[in-house]
Amino acid sequence: MPIYDYECAECGAIFEVIVKRGERPSPCPECGSRESKKLMAAPAFHIKEDRATTRIEKRVKSYLKDGNISGAMRFADEAASMVKSDKVRRISDKLHQKTGI
Repeated sequence: MPIYDYECAECGAIFEVIVKRGERPSPCPECGSRESKKLMAAPAFHIKEDRATTRIEKRVKSYLKDGNISGAMRFADEAASMVKSDKVRRISDKLHQKTGI
């Protein structure tokens, strides 16, 4: 069964849920709301660094284009911990510097 990240529409909490095909996610663990949206998550498999870096940059830019700064930061941080690349680490660091978080 796949694990998905969801963001609560009410309180903004981000949580992981194991969801069977066709099933709705469980309520938010913070506020109990059933209104949530599925987030894109970093892949859980290894790909070559140069291709991974390009894909990570593209995904971060997509988050930023949609105005989802917290999603971009979360994705960049996860990617930096999974891909041993200085460029990915710099992307994550730059986001933190620009937002002050």
